[in-house]
Amino acid sequence: MERIRAVIESAEVYKISDIFRTKPAGLRFNETDALVVMARSDDGRKFKSIFYFSLKPDGTFEEEILGVDAAKFRRHRLASFLRYYKIAEDVSVYKLKNRVGELNGLNVEAIPVDGDMAIYVP
Repeated sequence: MERIRAVIESAEVYKISDIFRTKPAGLRFNETDALVVMARSDDGRKFKSIFYFSLKPDGTFEEEILGVDAAKFRRHRLASFLRYYKIAEDVSVYKLKNRVGELNGLNVEAIPVDGDMAIYVP
């Protein structure tokens, strides 16, 4: 799988209810927020990646939650994204809501997924 260079053009934190009329199937009750990242690859293709989580009142999110399910995987995916691209070393204190603007202009890697592109997260 060949990775392609891309640049984040915009990133915003949204309430899931602001994006979807009804919560998408598979999302748990404790997934209330989404980080929507719009990027452009070096060959000009635009794409977005969405990371689901629950924002705490202080602007951080909890990586570890009880249970072993898809919600836990999705939070680990967001934490891996933040660590891999050296955005945050300690995600437990990273105030994602306040610092989301720092993602703009960040160089990332993209991979093809089902005919579209997605940000590579190990």
